[in-house]
Amino acid sequence: MKILYIILFCLVCFKLHAEIEKVDNTQPSITLVFHDIGWNVLHSITYNYGLNFVGAGLGTWVSIEAGIDWKWRNIAYNNTWLSNCGRPGLYIGYIVPAITPVIIYTAGRFIKDEKLQITAFALTQSLMLTLAIQSPLKMITGRALPGIVTELDHTRNSRTDDFSGEFNWFNSNFIGGWPSGHTANAFAAAATISEIYADSLWLKIGVYSYAILIGLGVTLDVHWASEALAGALIGYAVGKTVGKSFSQLLKGNKNKSKFSFYFTPNTIGVIIHL
Repeated sequence: MKILYIILFCLVCFKLHAEIEKVDNTQPSITLVFHDIGWNVLHSITYNYGLNFVGAGLGTWVSIEAGIDWKWRNIAYNNTWLSNCGRPGLYIGYIVPAITPVIIYTAGRFIKDEKLQITAFALTQSLMLTLAIQSPLKMITGRALPGIVTELDHTRNSRTDDFSGEFNWFNSNFIGGWPSGHTANAFAAAATISEIYADSLWLKIGVYSYAILIGLGVTLDVHWASEALAGALIGYAVGKTVGKSFSQLLKGNKNKSKFSFYFTPNTIGVIIHL
């Protein structure tokens, strides 16, 4: 699913960029998806938000040692109705991050709203970076699944011993594990939007409420509680960084990016603005 997301966005980038060049040169270029992408990666894991990654690790350790993960898992495991409540969040968390940038961009093009279009680019970059960061972490940690549900590839694990601290390092598992990708994607999007629309209190309440519900939902279904916490911290770091970058773009030079790609029928290249 994550690989399909990336392929989809790459195809959209190629297609829409060609259309923009042919139809309306006044529209913001689709290549702004890559605006400051190198610096945004670096700042997401260092700068002001590097401690979020440390907090994600420490929070997971504390949750395991204190038995929080195991107790919360058993509450969901022993109450099927709770697990069923969390199930919609699993599917919503797959669909919404993929379609939201497309919907926002289309709406922005239709009403000729530059800010909406650039917000779509920011959300796309935020999703790309979040996937690029959290997917390798899942592969490296290989944390045991809580085994609450029976659907998909998650089996209902009837073990009575606390196995919340089991990690199968370098297990190459993209599906479950540490951190929660659903939660990371949701908080990255929420932080991105709240940074670009910093004056809209109700919008902030709405997007963060959505992110919290997604995080809560997956802890009742396919993730340990600490995985949702880790995902929230990592997603926030990425989203806040990307949101600030695009917010500055909107306030200042709207047409240039320090690092961007360009595509024509005959060439592919990189533009670096010094």
